[in-house]
Amino acid sequence: MRISTLHARLLPLLLGALALSTPALAQDEDDAPLAYPDDEEEVEDAPRKLPRRSEPTADYDRMAEEAENEEFEALAGLDDPNKGFAGELILGTMLLDSSRGRFADPTLGLGLRFTWEYGRILNNEPLREALWADVRWMMSSQSDGTELINGRSRIHYFSVAPAYEFAFGPSKAYGFFGQVGGGLAYQSTAIVINEEETGVKGMKALIQYGVGFRGRPRVSDKVALSFRLELMRFRRGYLDDTFLGGSVGTAF
Repeated sequence: MRISTLHARLLPLLLGALALSTPALAQDEDDAPLAYPDDEEEVEDAPRKLPRRSEPTADYDRMAEEAENEEFEALAGLDDPNKGFAGELILGTMLLDSSRGRFADPTLGLGLRFTWEYGRILNNEPLREALWADVRWMMSSQSDGTELINGRSRIHYFSVAPAYEFAFGPSKAYGFFGQVGGGLAYQSTAIVINEEETGVKGMKALIQYGVGFRGRPRVSDKVALSFRLELMRFRRGYLDDTFLGGSVGTAF
């Protein structure tokens, strides 16, 4: 009887001990309290966290980030003393649209041209030598008739035309270009009948377009020889005049 009574009392005690020990066994290691050193010696012996060494590319990455937020001066033109300006004398053949049903009336064409390479102000290396524009004046004249009746005509072409050039060669001094622009054509005509002269003057809008080859070989550090061969058309009203020739001058 005593043994059975003892077993009956021990069984609840064992079950109670197991129930209390379960939360303690399930405790996570991360929830355990951290141990701190008790004296100065243990603090000195504790491992110290060394500062992180900077990577070799850290300075480069920092400068790249600053470059995204700040504007830096472009260095593309520091080694090029050329300012992008040029002046040329134009000479060639002007094929005037014929009013008599012929292919054309050939005459002398001459003029002056000033060029500005405005691509240099865009701070873009591919466009530095590709973009430029001309301010052009050209003149042609013709006369025809008999001793009794004759006429003289002179045409002035004033135009501004930007161009795009495909440059190549050393220092990109040569290139093929295409050009489109506009301006005005001024024409003065004098008709003589029995020594009596009658003048007629007029102005029309002008469209200029064409292709050509351009070169700028350098003569010195700051001066270059500028030349051009071109096929250019000038449309004034319903007439199309064609210029075939070239030009030579100085670039700086």
